[in-house]
Amino acid sequence: MAKVIHCCKVNPSSTCDHVIRGATEEEVLEGARKHAREHGLEPTPELLEMVKGFIEDE
Repeated sequence: MAKVIHCCKVNPSSTCDHVIRGATEEEVLEGARKHAREHGLEPTPELLEMVKGFIEDE
């Protein structure tokens, strides 16, 4: 089953409507790493562990 992360759920104060999709959790986390940089964030292991909790089945 495909996986998805909605940026606005990770940071509710953001108005970002970006959605990251992937076939696996690792694919979604790779997309999250790239997207975090677009927000000026460093995708640290701690940040990615927190983001991992927002991965949903699509």
